[in-house]
Amino acid sequence: HSFPDTLAHVTYNLDSLKALIGNNKILQEGFETAAAIALSAYPELKDIHIEMILTKDGAPMEATVSIWSLFGRRKNRRYCILLNHAQQSHFDPILLRSLPFDAQVGILAHELGHIVYYHELNIIQFAKWGLKYLRNDEFRVVHERTTDLMPVYHGLGSQIYQYAYFVRYDPSCRDFYEKGKDFMDRYYMTDKELWNEIKE
Repeated sequence: HSFPDTLAHVTYNLDSLKALIGNNKILQEGFETAAAIALSAYPELKDIHIEMILTKDGAPMEATVSIWSLFGRRKNRRYCILLNHAQQSHFDPILLRSLPFDAQVGILAHELGHIVYYHELNIIQFAKWGLKYLRNDEFRVVHERTTDLMPVYHGLGSQIYQYAYFVRYDPSCRDFYEKGKDFMDRYYMTDKELWNEIKE
C-alpha cells in the first residue's frame, strides 16, 4: 500500500472504503473515515470483527479482545478499540478528537497493529503475553515500540510520524508532554526515531 504524506483535505468515498475493510467493522461517527483508511492498510484484518467503542475513562485509546471470544474459533474473535472520549479529561490534548486527521489515522494504525499481534496468539499464549506485559517493563517497552513500526510497515509511516510529532510539539500538547515525556519517550518511538526508520 502506498499512502500520501497527508490524507487531510481529500474527499473519500466511505462506502468504497467500507467495502475494502469488510462489513464486520463497527466505526464511531466522526472517526469513520480515519478508521477506515487505517483499516484499509491491514488487509489481513478484513475478515476480523473489530468495534470502536467510546469510553468515559481509561487510556487515550486501547486495543483489546473480548475475553469470551478467545474460547471459540479464532476467526470468530471480537476485538475492540476503546477510545477515551471523556470531557475535561487529563488526556484531552491527545485524545482522538483532538488530533489532526493524519495523526488520527496513524495512532489508529498503531492500535490495529496490536490486533494483528493478538490474532496470532492462542488463549494460553495470550494469557502469558498479558502477564509478561504487566510484570516485565522491558518487555512492555519493546512491545509498544515494535507496534509503533506496524504503521510504517503497512504504508502509514507518515501518519504515525505526524502523530508522534504532534503530541510532542503542538502548543496544545506542550504542558501534557512536559509532564509525561519520560513515559512517552520510553514506551513509544519519538518522531525522530520514526523518521529514521521510515528513511531506512
